[in-house]
Amino acid sequence: MRNLIALFAVSLGLVGCQTIPPAPAPAPAVAATSAAPRDPFWPRDGIFSARGQTSSWSGFRAKNVARRTLFAAQRELDQGGIVFVGDSLTEGWQTLAQDFSVLSVKVVNRGISGDTTPHLLYRLEADVLALHPRALVVLIGTNDLGEHTAPEDIAENLKTFHRRVRSAYPHIPVAWCLVMPRSATDTYPARVRALNALIKGIAAADPYTTICDTYTAFALPDGSSQPSLFAPDRLHLIASGYAGWRQQLWPIISAWRVN
Repeated sequence: MRNLIALFAVSLGLVGCQTIPPAPAPAPAVAATSAAPRDPFWPRDGIFSARGQTSSWSGFRAKNVARRTLFAAQRELDQGGIVFVGDSLTEGWQTLAQDFSVLSVKVVNRGISGDTTPHLLYRLEADVLALHPRALVVLIGTNDLGEHTAPEDIAENLKTFHRRVRSAYPHIPVAWCLVMPRSATDTYPARVRALNALIKGIAAADPYTTICDTYTAFALPDGSSQPSLFAPDRLHLIASGYAGWRQQLWPIISAWRVN
């Protein structure tokens, strides 16, 4: 009996000393969603080789994708026209084709709401130069001022724009529209005037570039925008404003030999 008890105790000791195998490691977690696709219309590193910055408007990236997707789809159809390039003032010209329908050449809208000069330089080749334009109408810069880029820095970007256009197309006519007035807040009147003076200097050196005065008839004496031509934000044009823009442009465009 004593031997049986001893044997039973030894057996219990052996069981207590056995190593319990560890629980299996949990399987690696599977990502719930795949990585967001890369924006094909934005530099991979997010860096633009220009002065100032792109739009801080929260909707700009989505707007850019939508507009540039449309531009890419229409690239072959939009060859050889008069290309209007700029920001929301250009994009918003809904009656553009109708307003210039008497011309024997098509007009092409390459405006993107919120655009600034660094981004315009980034998209210049694909959206403008690749269309083999017969002429250009340019209006850009007010959003740069909204981002508080100095007029001198904006002008440096515009000089780069001009050099690249002339490198590709030395002799096509260009109508360079002056930056339109906006509200009297945030020193806009003084900064708009300063930028327009610099734009005039760029255009003066090029015999194929004509200034389109989209400032004087659009401004009040204090340098702010005419309420009768602009939306309540004093930035975006209404129908009467676009009619005024056409009135300023028509003598220039109608004199071009772009047929």
